[in-house]
Amino acid sequence: MATTVQPVASRRITSVLFGDLVGFTALSETRDQEQVRELLSRYFDECRAIVARYGGTVEKFIGDAVMAVWGVPTAHEDDAERAVRAGLELVNTIAAMGSDVDVPDLAMRVGIVTGEVAVTIGAEQQGMVAGDAVNTASRVQSAATAGRVWVDETTRLLTSSAITYVDVGSHAMKGKAEPMPLWSVRAVVAAVGGAQRADGLEAPHIGRDREMRLVKELFHRVEETERPALLVVDGDAGLGKSRLAWEFEKYVDGLSADVRWHTGRCVSYGEGVAFYALAEAIRGRLQVIRNNGGGIEVADVAHGDEDQAELLAAGLDLLLTDADERAWLEPRMEALLGIGAVGSFPREDLFSAWTTFLHRVSDSVPGRQTPVVLLIDDAQYADDGLVLFVEHLLAFATFPCFVGLFTRPGLLEANPGLATNRRSTVVHLDALGAGQMGELLDGLVGGLDDAVRDALVSRAEGIPLFAVETVRSLIDRDLVVPRGGQYVLAGEGTLDLDQIGAPASLQALIAARLDKLSPDQRRVIDRASIVGRSFARDTIAHLCPDVADLDDVLAALVRLQLLRQESNRLSVEVGLYQFVQAVVRQVAYGTLSRRDRKAGHLTVVGLLTSTEDSSAEVAAIAAQHYLDALDAVPEDDDVAELTARAIGELRRAAVRALALGAPAEAAGHLGVALERAAEPVERARIELDLARALREAGDLEGAIEHSESARDAFTAQGDELSASSAVAILAAAIAVDRNDYEAAIAMAQARYDALRGRDEAAWVLVELAQTLIQLQMRTSHDFREIADEKARLAELVDDEAEIADSYVGLALHYMLTGTRGLGRALFASAVEIGRRIDRLDIVNRCLTNLNVSWTPDDALRALEYGRQAIVVSRQAGSLYAHSNTAINLALAQLLAGDWDGVAATSAEAETERVIADFVIGRIALARGEGWSPSTDFALELDGDDLSLRSFVLVSAAMHGQASGNGLAARQGREAAETMYAATGLYDDFTCVWQIATEIAWEAGDRAELDALLALVDDHRGSNPTTGLRAQRARMAGLIAAEEDDPAAAEEQLRNALALAEQWHSEPTVACCLADLTVLLTRQGRADEAAPLGERAREIFGRLGAVRWSEELDRALAGVAA
Repeated sequence: MATTVQPVASRRITSVLFGDLVGFTALSETRDQEQVRELLSRYFDECRAIVARYGGTVEKFIGDAVMAVWGVPTAHEDDAERAVRAGLELVNTIAAMGSDVDVPDLAMRVGIVTGEVAVTIGAEQQGMVAGDAVNTASRVQSAATAGRVWVDETTRLLTSSAITYVDVGSHAMKGKAEPMPLWSVRAVVAAVGGAQRADGLEAPHIGRDREMRLVKELFHRVEETERPALLVVDGDAGLGKSRLAWEFEKYVDGLSADVRWHTGRCVSYGEGVAFYALAEAIRGRLQVIRNNGGGIEVADVAHGDEDQAELLAAGLDLLLTDADERAWLEPRMEALLGIGAVGSFPREDLFSAWTTFLHRVSDSVPGRQTPVVLLIDDAQYADDGLVLFVEHLLAFATFPCFVGLFTRPGLLEANPGLATNRRSTVVHLDALGAGQMGELLDGLVGGLDDAVRDALVSRAEGIPLFAVETVRSLIDRDLVVPRGGQYVLAGEGTLDLDQIGAPASLQALIAARLDKLSPDQRRVIDRASIVGRSFARDTIAHLCPDVADLDDVLAALVRLQLLRQESNRLSVEVGLYQFVQAVVRQVAYGTLSRRDRKAGHLTVVGLLTSTEDSSAEVAAIAAQHYLDALDAVPEDDDVAELTARAIGELRRAAVRALALGAPAEAAGHLGVALERAAEPVERARIELDLARALREAGDLEGAIEHSESARDAFTAQGDELSASSAVAILAAAIAVDRNDYEAAIAMAQARYDALRGRDEAAWVLVELAQTLIQLQMRTSHDFREIADEKARLAELVDDEAEIADSYVGLALHYMLTGTRGLGRALFASAVEIGRRIDRLDIVNRCLTNLNVSWTPDDALRALEYGRQAIVVSRQAGSLYAHSNTAINLALAQLLAGDWDGVAATSAEAETERVIADFVIGRIALARGEGWSPSTDFALELDGDDLSLRSFVLVSAAMHGQASGNGLAARQGREAAETMYAATGLYDDFTCVWQIATEIAWEAGDRAELDALLALVDDHRGSNPTTGLRAQRARMAGLIAAEEDDPAAAEEQLRNALALAEQWHSEPTVACCLADLTVLLTRQGRADEAAPLGERAREIFGRLGAVRWSEELDRALAGVAA
């Protein structure tokens, strides 16, 4: 039988890279051998990581040289480009490594050759390829200068669409009959394959190596940890923030791994457009999904509701498989994108939905999470809502998400939390030094003499943008021309900047460039400056109907590098025109006459509001155009009409901002509207809305000011209902801001009583009732009557969210007054309503309360509710609510005996560190581990929160007991009394009281123990919880044993054990078993005691409660002795 001969080799076109360290030999002679070995190990690791990152394979290391190949075992059409990008990365990384180890001369030189090689089938790494291209690449590397990447002609031709080169001449090579032309890599100037390349002047990226390295390191850390991170790049205009983002985009685009890229820009025009940048980024992603990664035509950009709804539906079809999740997510995404009527959802609910969308984008490749990048430019204009969303994303995202905010000074000053967030890194860009500016200018224009270079450096003052615009102005005058692949001086000799009248400031420089434009070009630039940073071709056509050859004019402005056309298919602005720099727009706008400005603004606003159902997303922008038109010519007859339109758009923008959970943005819009409003009724209504927005935003002083003013205005107008709405806001704000709860309650109660029984006042009564319930609950007032009334009113207005909220109020009343069964039933009913109307905040609140309510009665049932609650709270997205849910689950875990799960759960309780500290301490002490509270007791004891104070005291008592300071029993009793004053027998009293009684018993302080027992024994009006009864019986049994009444002691301890088992509290069960074991052993009943002791030890072992187990052993040893 003939055998089939398997091939052992094949021929492939590959790109071969050789890299060699320069300066390493001298280094190895002067450094310790161990240091040299560690440096080499780091070098090898970096090489492997970088080559793999770009889809190549390290073939071998030869001493301190590396050989890598692309096109084996799998070929890609851009293998040559991948190899060149990897070579640049290697050169930059080694230079940085040299700085890190204080060897500034350490460098790498790289040679790359593309050609045919023989590939050994099945070989891995060494021995994979052989041939002339391998030998030639090694020799090209030897010819290259340190810190550079040199390539052959084939490689250059294959990659020139994305990478620029400098001709370094022809070089004789061993084995080559003719000198070989070689090229040195200058820069990557486009995405892979030349996408997004903008021909024209592009400065070399100088002086930002450290910043670029940091960006890359942060991104790859996100990729490795699969957790989010924030980078804030802060710097003045013209220092290179956008350029840094562009360099990063090119870098990511060249990687072999998939990355989900999103970009958005905050708009300065109509400042305060809530979540504009995020919506822009999401639209870009939806377009990519719909087009399946293909090119997107300008016409594909969706603007109308119908188009956007179709776009969203198509995206969700591909991203989501769960119908329930789709039903929850879609309306919240519609709210972000401005599709249809804006719904009303809690802010945290919206944030959770948008985070979930990005998570599903990350999950779109089965089996792995793909990194998501979200870059926001011009973040100095970010609305407060967007900043809060970023903070939410950092806190709750469980997928790799790299967020970049590129901003001028102001963002961090207004939002210091962005800088202090544990997941954020801030980079401040400073002006370049003189040497760096000189290098940048040499990269822009070849052959500059020292005098011209020094003059340009002096004028630029370290601002790269000024240097670039100066060169562009020289190109406009034909004083600098392209020649041989780079720009050079046109004439012979030097260039006298003063003699040619080169402007001395950036604004003057740009103004001079604009003055040289043709009339049609200038008209287009001027009209475009009215629209904003970006604009569509059709918009300019409406603004410039007299420009006949608009497309030719736009093309000329792009050639002159005043405008650019967005080509990034991942951007929602793909196809739109943009000013190359914001300062160009500013200068152009500043030269317009007042009449031209007004006419232009009104034309633009006409385009924005041309349909009756124009998106509320553009309302803020439309309002700003109206206001700018008004301010341009304030003496015209149409001032009243335009003011009314502006106010209408501002109020519309405020409604949208509130619906999206951005009350500060809403308040900003309403504040501007109030400044322009003159009619008393309109002013009063704006002030009422403003007061409500300010209260939601946390500006209580502002809420007080405007709610008082609105109340007085409505009262003067005889509008009692609106005045009462203002009082509901005023009372809530006064109580919290001025700590005057009694005055606030009296104010709200008086209004409530005056309107009671009037059905037409139902909604206002709901507002007042909600305020009264909140205030009375905090001041231990009986709020049952008002809670009952609010439930009736909620039914009357037929609002399910208000009905569910009224159930919560009633449930809390019944829980606090001891009717726990009815309270739980109401919580359960509210959960059903919350799920039905997709109100995760209500669901989470009720599940958490069910956890709390069951913890002292049935710890296992409490765990069940707590675990449901924490899943919902992660989705609902409020950091405070999530922390509250997590800490209550941790308390249930503590009592139920799920001690191994406590650490992870309590770590999620970021705003509840005092209680988390207590839970961790309780377990650590039982396990015999060292523990001391991290809380500053003195600071926490000064607060007004009685529940928090109780946990501080009981933590101090536990620590005092462990250290023997003699105050533990007293502190434990004070902790229990404080908790009783806050909650009665409800909430966390059982947990605190149990520990306090244990401490008093172990301290032998009978007086403190009796005081603790009296708290429970003397309580009237409700039954003690199962946990309290179990611990009370245990204490009675221990006291009876001490008083030599073994029969009573056994009866009480067996009762305690039965109650502990009913409670499902394993730690308490084990302690009762241990107590019974000691009691029976002392009575000589060792056979009965043994199985109880074994069961106690088994539970102690499961808990890891080493100290408790040792205490049992010591007690039994004492009996035997």
